Order: sequence, then C-alpha cells, then structure tokens
Amino acid sequence: MYLLAVPPPMMPDLEEIPRLRKALGLTQTSLARLSNVSQSTIVKIEKKQMNPSYDVVRRVYASLQTELKRQEKRALVEQIQTRKVQYLEAKLPLESAVAEMRHWKFSQMPVMHNAHPVGSISEKVINDLILSGKDPKDLARIRVDEVMEPAFPQVDAKTPVELAANLLRHYNAVLVTSKGEVTGILTKSDLMKLL
Repeated sequence: MYLLAVPPPMMPDLEEIPRLRKALGLTQTSLARLSNVSQSTIVKIEKKQMNPSYDVVRRVYASLQTELKRQEKRALVEQIQTRKVQYLEAKLPLESAVAEMRHWKFSQMPVMHNAHPVGSISEKVINDLILSGKDPKDLARIRVDEVMEPAFPQVDAKTPVELAANLLRHYNAVLVTSKGEVTGILTKSDLMKLL
C-alpha cells in the first residue's frame, strides 16, 4: 500500500499584502493588531526582509479578507456622488469662469481639458487675485489655466465613502472615476445623503 504525501498548503502571494492593506486604508500597525502579529512582522513581510511561516501569512490574509468584507458592507462613493460634473474649461477667460460659478452657485469647480481634470478653481483664488490690486479688466482676460490650483484628488466609484470622506477633510471636492473616466464628483454636501 502506498501513502500519498499531502502537498503543503499553497502560500499566498506576499506582494499582495501591502497592496491590499493600502487599498483597505489600513496602517501596518492596524493590520498587525487585526492579525495578532507584531508590527515589525508586517514591516518585514512588506519589505521582503523575512520569510514568514504559513500560519503568519494565513492570519494576515484572513484579517485582510475580514476587513474587506466589513468595508464592502459600507456605503460606496457611487451611491452618494453627484453624477453630473459641472466643470470649467482650462482655456476659459476668468470672467466667463466667474459667470459659470455664479450660474451654478458653486464656490469651487474642477478645471478640465479634453475631458481630463487638469486643475481646480475656487472663489478664494479669484478673491485673492482681486485683492492683490490687479486691474479687474486685466483679470477678466486671464485664462483659468493660468491661475488654477491643483486638480481635486480622484477615487474609484467603488471606494468606501469613509475613505473619500477622509480626503474631503483636506480638499474641497473629490472626483469620482470609473475605468479612468470622470463619472461624478463628491463634496461635503454629498455626505449628507447618508442620513
């Protein structure tokens, strides 16, 4: 009678650990706590400075899967985004940009060129220009792309609202993308749709 050797369990790909951890918004410390391993173990795994045991890797992956399931139950950006994105063309004169902002009653807007986000403009930027003492006639002719600020950050439509909300602590808006195309925008007022 022959005994078949049981193959060792397959080791999951260690490269996936930092990618999944970051996608879930976890720090190395929080992943270590969830996995019941030391933070230095997570650091060493991610830096490829150790060859962890199967048991350690299994615990880390199980923690990542549990967190993924937990986050999947949360609201996603696509559920509360504003789908119609009002934006300004980069080559537009400032005078026209101000008229558009007034029309839409927006205090800030994304700036696009060929349907791609290239910057943002806000009442603050425009007011600072006016207060700098420049001739309003000269300001009216300046193009938006000459005075715009950096573009709003972008998140995928499937991103948990919680992660996008963290970005809104530092930015006026977040652009929502799907397959690389801008499909919506999220502002602090959109967060109220959760209530």
